[in-house]
Amino acid sequence: MKKALAQNPNMLRTMIGLGLTLIVILSYAVYGATIDSSYYLYHTSNEQVEHTAIDHGLSNDNSSQSWTFSTNRSTTWLNISIAGVGQGDVVSVGVSDGVWYHHEMLGDEEADRFSCRQTNDGGFEEYNVCTESQVHSITAEESGNITIRGIVSPELPMGGLGSLYADSLADAEIASENLITSQNGTRVWTITLDSLDSIHPDEFSPHIQSTSHELESVEPFKVDTMTEMMWSITALIGCFGIALVVPLSIYFAARARERREEMIRNVALDKTTDES
Repeated sequence: MKKALAQNPNMLRTMIGLGLTLIVILSYAVYGATIDSSYYLYHTSNEQVEHTAIDHGLSNDNSSQSWTFSTNRSTTWLNISIAGVGQGDVVSVGVSDGVWYHHEMLGDEEADRFSCRQTNDGGFEEYNVCTESQVHSITAEESGNITIRGIVSPELPMGGLGSLYADSLADAEIASENLITSQNGTRVWTITLDSLDSIHPDEFSPHIQSTSHELESVEPFKVDTMTEMMWSITALIGCFGIALVVPLSIYFAARARERREEMIRNVALDKTTDES
């Protein structure tokens, strides 16, 4: 390499020119992908809905009570709480059609590696994942309030903002609308309280909240094109600069050695001439 660079300086110019050409081409590619993204953002409402449960009365032995309510929109969160239950009482919530997802860490700010988009059936052992079932139950560890939370449609954006890939804005609007409407449908929910003690009429009344979504807008995903282009150019220049450090070092070392050898030869030649 040293000899080749020393004998053929054009090789160095070729390498530098090739590197600059690649920088320009790749920078333009990054810039083009930035200004013409195929990803779109869709915004949905994130409305909390209060539900009134229909009381179906007590069981014959007064140890159980049930209520029903219904949802008829695209729903993500479901939050049900009952105040005044005793230790060991069990609250069960079931849906008439399909399944829903529950985990005791849902809504917990200290939840670590938690996801409701996967289930245990998918082999995600490293995550705290939700259980998928038609009926979920929770047991009160102490007297007081008991709350059971769940996700009805994990495909919907929990915070009201989602993204998708589409060929055009029109296709993105259709896909977003289909995603929301596919989760619509009337579901009847049954809440059952099984108590260790006798339940008195009108003693308990569940508080029920759900979060529903309706499509509001769809827009292309945008970033600051100039900032992205400058970052990409900087990265490419850095990569090619590192790649050129070794051959350039060899080239300049070879040139310095040639000049030193030439200087030694000139000094020797002058000395021989003076002696003559």
